[in-house]
Amino acid sequence: MRSTFNLRQLEAFRAVIKHGSALRAADSLFLTQSAVSKLISSFEEATGLELFTRQSGRLKPTSDALKLFEQSDHLFAELSGLNRKIGELKNKERRGLTIGFLPALASQYSAEVCRLFRQENPGIELSLVTSNSPAIKELLISHKLDIGVVATPIDHPTISSTPILSSSLMAVLPRDHPLARQKVLHARDLDGFDFVDYNPDDHCSALQTKLFDQFNCRPNFLINGTTASMVINLVTAGFGVGLVHPASAHWRHQQLAIIPFMPKTPISYYFCHNEQNHNADLIQVFAQCMDKIYYDVFRQDTLKDTHL
Repeated sequence: MRSTFNLRQLEAFRAVIKHGSALRAADSLFLTQSAVSKLISSFEEATGLELFTRQSGRLKPTSDALKLFEQSDHLFAELSGLNRKIGELKNKERRGLTIGFLPALASQYSAEVCRLFRQENPGIELSLVTSNSPAIKELLISHKLDIGVVATPIDHPTISSTPILSSSLMAVLPRDHPLARQKVLHARDLDGFDFVDYNPDDHCSALQTKLFDQFNCRPNFLINGTTASMVINLVTAGFGVGLVHPASAHWRHQQLAIIPFMPKTPISYYFCHNEQNHNADLIQVFAQCMDKIYYDVFRQDTLKDTHL
């Protein structure tokens, strides 16, 4: 009967694949090369798998080894998150939050939210991460983030997703654009004008296509971007008109014309966190700070247009 493997063996196995040799793996683990070789041998014996072939004194991972390495990523991500939580619990007076923002919000908006949060919670450490929605989802599931702000809700049994920053799409365009002086832009106004779209598989692209089809409008789709931040950058560079959430564009008002878009098209971000996070009180306060900055700064602009 084979014995079960232990985490030290798995750690040595992963180190050999990462570093390409038992010697470099040993250095990274502060072990001798012979100790690493023994751990690998005992790991192979415990699993019943041939994980490496020996070629000219070097260890070459087999296909089984590569599959096992990929599968073990999730385990080590969980362990990393667990170690972080243990450290926080052992040092409760030094609490903190790690927040993942989409690029469109990782600008002056996120800075203002963090400033307000720190004013009310001066002893709390904050760490910000910028990435796309799928990456933020994985970081939340692996407990590497306390909070994730994403474009669509996360469907996972341990993750809570709540709409936040609910608003309507705004048009952004260069200040010298022929439509830049209009008080309101309707979908029909964009017929024949260059337009910066989102990537075809993005939910915003499908939403915009439906709007234009509804009004038999045919903008010139010459270029697209993966994020609202990229759309805004392309608009700034003169590629045409774009549609974005007002929180994504507000801080670029000196460079761009930002105009209410009709018909009013609801849009939200989603505030996501692990339901069992021990920082639940801080997470709630951070959400309140996000809402306050939004309503104090952005909502003033949208309220002006409620008569439209």
